[in-house]
Amino acid sequence: MGEISRDLMKALLIIAHGSRKQSSNDEVAQLATAVASQESGFELIEHAFLELTSPKVPDGIQSLISQGATDVVILPYFLAAGFHVADDLPKLLSDAQDQYPDVRFKLLKHLGAADRMPNWIIQQSEQTG
Repeated sequence: MGEISRDLMKALLIIAHGSRKQSSNDEVAQLATAVASQESGFELIEHAFLELTSPKVPDGIQSLISQGATDVVILPYFLAAGFHVADDLPKLLSDAQDQYPDVRFKLLKHLGAADRMPNWIIQQSEQTG
């Protein structure tokens, strides 16, 4: 029997550190909701945390895949390439790829390394209000 072809379903997972302060975690959840309300090529947009709170990254990945995601883009919501960005996220991505070999994963550069960050900082700094 041939393979069953699945339609491409693109998903975005925004990953933050996680905090003991619930309001900080709520901000990340609200950001993911705001991003999801934007027009984009993503059918699913969720958030997850590396530590201190839930949902954890593996749970976020599993949630997207259980909803049909076949192409998962991971955005590290971090300003600098510390230990979590440099070591933890690539390991989690490798584990996810092993667990879900039929899903395509792409790990983006962390937010602080985004090409638009210098321009955004100037724009944000020049706002009067």
